[in-house]
Amino acid sequence: MRKTYIVVTVLALIVIVGQHLTSPSSGRAVSPEDFAGACAPCGAPCPSKK
Repeated sequence: MRKTYIVVTVLALIVIVGQHLTSPSSGRAVSPEDFAGACAPCGAPCPSKK
């Protein structure tokens, strides 16, 4: 039974990594200059600058 759990776990990890590596990227690299006027890591502008 222990070997079954190991096999299922390894197969699940292979599927997860495989899907991650084959998924399309966002299309461009993100540089720090893209967020020059942003307060939040997501790039949202600072409320005080509005």
